[in-house]
Amino acid sequence: MATFGEVLKQFKESEEAENIAPLVEDAQLRQAIMAWPAVRIDFEPLSDCPHEDEAQRWRWLWDQVKFESKDFGVVAGVPPHQAAQTIQRLAGLRLIYPDGTVHVLARQYLRAIIMSKLKQPNPRGRPKNS
Repeated sequence: MATFGEVLKQFKESEEAENIAPLVEDAQLRQAIMAWPAVRIDFEPLSDCPHEDEAQRWRWLWDQVKFESKDFGVVAGVPPHQAAQTIQRLAGLRLIYPDGTVHVLARQYLRAIIMSKLKQPNPRGRPKNS
């Protein structure tokens, strides 16, 4: 059996680059993933993880946390009726973690997009940050 932190660490250490592929074409998913760290998460694991199967361990992690999908929807700009489904999609793709963090490569990808947009000149030919 393993603690919440140990199970979480195992998933973070086994991140796969392919998981971020949906972010390339889906602006709503990118916006949602950027909102995840702003969500208040409460967790208090009552026991160690009893599962050996990877899928069951992932579900166990998420069962240990509580958060308001409504609050996530507001920050993510997702309609209230789609907020829980969006979180499930992000979690299913393993792009977000139940501790409020984000897949490392997804975070790097989003940062690169933001930085490239900041460096683009405006129509008057001056950099946006001047």
